[in-house]
Amino acid sequence: MLQDNEIMEWRILVSDKTNPYLNMAIDEAIYNGITTGQSPPTIRFYDWEPATFTYGYNQILEDELDIQFLQSSKYLYVRRPTGGRLVLHEDEVTYAIISPLQGAMSGQLTETFLRISKALMIGLQKMGVFAELERGELTSAEQRQAVNPCFSSSSRFELTWKKKKIVGSAQTRNSSAFLQHGSILRTNNQKKVAQFLPNISDDQRLRIESFLDRRTISISKILDRYVTYQEAVQSLIEGFKEEWATDKFFVSKELETEELVLSRELAEKKYCLEEWNKKKTAGR
Repeated sequence: MLQDNEIMEWRILVSDKTNPYLNMAIDEAIYNGITTGQSPPTIRFYDWEPATFTYGYNQILEDELDIQFLQSSKYLYVRRPTGGRLVLHEDEVTYAIISPLQGAMSGQLTETFLRISKALMIGLQKMGVFAELERGELTSAEQRQAVNPCFSSSSRFELTWKKKKIVGSAQTRNSSAFLQHGSILRTNNQKKVAQFLPNISDDQRLRIESFLDRRTISISKILDRYVTYQEAVQSLIEGFKEEWATDKFFVSKELETEELVLSRELAEKKYCLEEWNKKKTAGR
């Protein structure tokens, strides 16, 4: 096992727009590989095609999304293996940090959150976005609230700009590894989420939409120019390399053969199935 001051060697994977089932399957395949010692620590960046709603592992689909309205739209949905709440992934950058609980990543959840957020913050600065680390946490009332999209409030160590949320993150872990997902708003804020929330009045929907419009902001809006996916990803990679300067990095364009086989299997036999996406009880 690595000591806290020992070097980690990170694989960087950059994907293009990928369907939601395969996106989640790839991350789980790498997570499984790291758990068994067969995959390297990985930083993965990707986007979604088509745009997709994801919701946390412990959430119930019907409590988060108006399924009938969603099915008449262009969007898909998938349940994440990580926690957190409802997120719309549309023209953004999603990151996945998948790591053994070793070396500098051996700490508790908040410690790994902080280390990752510092690297993301440097990456945003390289684009000209000077974000701040949020010091607050969800209140117990907010955590219990059924309709509470991820970007409606900021948890500790998430990134904001003038109190507007830019990044939303969630993590899962076992005894030897963790997977952290994060959504980085590139061109859109999250106000559209309000249109798809179930069991609320029109007045509530308008209030939530207005709140999300005020509370979230994209990189392109901050900079008053269009930021491409490629530019954002490159800046974020540079941020990780600078903040984690004692570590090593290498870029890989392909998954390992075992990861590729497992990800295809998980996409087909898990993430695209109602059994997974509409599950109402804990347990994988």
